Amino acid sequence: MIKLVDINKSFGKQVLFDGVSLAVNKGEKLGLVGRNGHGKSTLFQMILGNVEPDSGQIMIPKNYRIGHLEQHLHFTQPTVLEECALGLQEDDMYETWRVEKVLFGLGFSAEDMYRTPHEFSGGYQIRMNLAKLLVSNPDMLMLDEPTNYLDIVAIRWLEEFLREWENEFILVTHDRSFMDRVVSHTVAIHRTKAKKGEGDTEKLYAQIHQEEEIY
Repeated sequence: MIKLVDINKSFGKQVLFDGVSLAVNKGEKLGLVGRNGHGKSTLFQMILGNVEPDSGQIMIPKNYRIGHLEQHLHFTQPTVLEECALGLQEDDMYETWRVEKVLFGLGFSAEDMYRTPHEFSGGYQIRMNLAKLLVSNPDMLMLDEPTNYLDIVAIRWLEEFLREWENEFILVTHDRSFMDRVVSHTVAIHRTKAKKGEGDTEKLYAQIHQEEEIY
């Protein structure tokens, strides 16, 4: 469980967050939405520890592991299978079948397992980073546009993977239908606050729209 308590963040005169409080409870799958420039990426980076709030607290339990999709491409192993197996935890280091299962789901063939990572296009190299993330089995996944480099078959596989995921995740994506199919809750950044609701984006936006009419 992660808690954000009374978070404030501004860049110059632009106020992104004014007293934002938010909890990510055990097993919750959050979709994060909001207009461009209203703070989705900043909130994401604050949870990762890459951006500091101006004030407030971000409370993360001890030994709680957060995994996020790396965008930089740096490979050290001679084969795709060995490279992606680096994502396994020490206790699971011999369970390479799990790595193969994820790689197959993301569109790699049996022959691809033994090719060098550098032979592949940038899109497939991002898929390798995604495979490393998924097999690492963190307490929470942080996913920023994970479908960008996937074809329709791989997107459907990832959708099923996330539906079965038992831990927490926070998802940012422009693919609203994908988000609605995998999340349990939606968080909208709206008027410098973070509003959380159970269900998909349509349900939360309908609630916000009703409140806006009253406002």
